[in-house]
Amino acid sequence: MGMYNTILLVDDDPTQIAILSAYFSGQQLACTIRSATDPAVALEILKAEFENIDLIVSDLQMPNMDGIEFLRHLKNMAYENKLAILSGVGSGILEHAGRLAKMHNLQLIGKLAKPLNKTSMDTVFLAHKDTASEVADDFQEVVITQSDFSFALQSGEIKPYYQPKVDVVTGKIKGAESLARWERYDGNFVAPSCFVEFAEDNGRIEELTINLFSQVLRDAKTFLASDPSLSFAVNLSPQMLRNVSLPDRLYGMMNSAGLSSENISFEITENSILNQDAVTLEVLSRLRIQGFHVAIDDFGTGSSNIQTLRDFPFSELKIDRSFVSTAYDNEFSAQTVSVAVKFAQEMGMRTVAEGVEHIRDWELISEYGIDEAQGFLISKAVPPLTLIKFINDYDEDLFLKNINRANKSEDKLAS
Repeated sequence: MGMYNTILLVDDDPTQIAILSAYFSGQQLACTIRSATDPAVALEILKAEFENIDLIVSDLQMPNMDGIEFLRHLKNMAYENKLAILSGVGSGILEHAGRLAKMHNLQLIGKLAKPLNKTSMDTVFLAHKDTASEVADDFQEVVITQSDFSFALQSGEIKPYYQPKVDVVTGKIKGAESLARWERYDGNFVAPSCFVEFAEDNGRIEELTINLFSQVLRDAKTFLASDPSLSFAVNLSPQMLRNVSLPDRLYGMMNSAGLSSENISFEITENSILNQDAVTLEVLSRLRIQGFHVAIDDFGTGSSNIQTLRDFPFSELKIDRSFVSTAYDNEFSAQTVSVAVKFAQEMGMRTVAEGVEHIRDWELISEYGIDEAQGFLISKAVPPLTLIKFINDYDEDLFLKNINRANKSEDKLAS
């Protein structure tokens, strides 16, 4: 059984299609491989087999319809499955096309420069396969109603999972980020992007966040029994920063739970625009005055920039996984990480790298002097009881030894 039902290959060069077909067949990644040397034909295939095609691999430089135009058609057709792009016209075009794909909300998993080779294809397709196999929950996109959402909150179907963060130098666990998970009565998980977007669009994001925060406070008591220095992060939507009573409400809940603000941090997500105004500044400043740490999440992917860091009292900067995973071979990503880290250090802010999945990612963030890391290399997001076991069983010296051992093994393979 392949990883994909059907892969659609789009390239005007039959040789490239033959190379890709041989690769996917050899790796047994697909049940069916379809191909087209004309993007217009590819779109017709997509229309006819829309439900089955879960990966499209497309060239950018093609006659009649180029790959950039092809991306627009994918957007207009509401294609939501995976996409990889390739080109022989230079890495700059690939980077711009990649950003355009993300603007179109296409699920881009990789960019490949021609000539194709097994190593570069492994980096995109096998790394993605490894990552997919590590994800605990098979998320589903569903239509959510107000009653569905209310029942999920009241019944406890929506709950926090926790992804650990570790100190890059010492390997010590520093805490964890709480991530909302909705496990329905039938055991299936609703995609977080689906229900978080529902909450934001229907004025229920604060209700969702307060519900989750109360659960985090309850769980944190147990976590802190193992290590009182741990810190636990909760995501806040920028929409919530329009409420000047929010800091008092959050502080009151924490105080009633008998916890200290030193053990709680808030991460500002970028699902919506962060308002550059006095109300937002007041809310963030009061959270900081009350002793909470405040992080700007997914730095570089939304409206946040260096000016945002100057204007608001953030104490932590989280570098998005899209830069962490590509900085080792992409100059734009490398420069983005370098500038962000240097500025954060000048401002006295801690830095956290998200999406650390491979040894090469760990080596890179170590070189840049990033303070903390989270990602599959350490642990996926896990339920509370699993995190307690992780904390109790964790050995930072053994973790760093395993990192060094794996790094030496990679060096031997590369030489």
